[in-house]
Amino acid sequence: MKPLLSFSGAIFDSIPNYQLFKSMFLDFFRGETVSSINVEGLQYMIHFSAPESTEQNPTPTIHMRVHLIKTLKSGQKLPRVEVEEMGPRIDFKIRRVQEPDEAMMKEALKKPRALEVYSHLRYRCALIMLITRQARSKKNIETDIIGDKIGRIHTGKQDFGKMQSRKMKGLKRRPTDDADEEMTLVDEDEDNSAKKARLA
Repeated sequence: MKPLLSFSGAIFDSIPNYQLFKSMFLDFFRGETVSSINVEGLQYMIHFSAPESTEQNPTPTIHMRVHLIKTLKSGQKLPRVEVEEMGPRIDFKIRRVQEPDEAMMKEALKKPRALEVYSHLRYRCALIMLITRQARSKKNIETDIIGDKIGRIHTGKQDFGKMQSRKMKGLKRRPTDDADEEMTLVDEDEDNSAKKARLA
């Protein structure tokens, strides 16, 4: 399940500290980025709201509310959607903001070279071309999206008869096993001679 995230208020797009708050909580609750999602998986919504800043209140409170999404019959093709608050209910107040060191921030925001140059679709094409080019230059060595090298090793066919296994006393052949094998061989010979007599 993935939550439906919503932000109400122009303050989340206009004031830098509130923009940072929105970015942090989007990363915190969003989880893994997926290309498509099942609508039935949207069962709850996290809503953030904040009023406009004024001279009396330059840093307004951010209200976080978690709602349960209910889909009810509407008599039409599309269902009727209702939300019911289920908690937790949290109010945030931005007080102190400590910006990171410039070098550390630059390292944290570092993107792969391909991402800086290409858009999302162009990045995919460039990545495929980059991987195939590296695969041609070095056989059985690939590079994944993160940039780690992955090697493939080919081994010959294994002969399990020659493979050394752990020796156990319980698996040793006994004289009775040999006698049983001899009796089964004699029985098979008698059956074969009887079949030949019937065919003649």
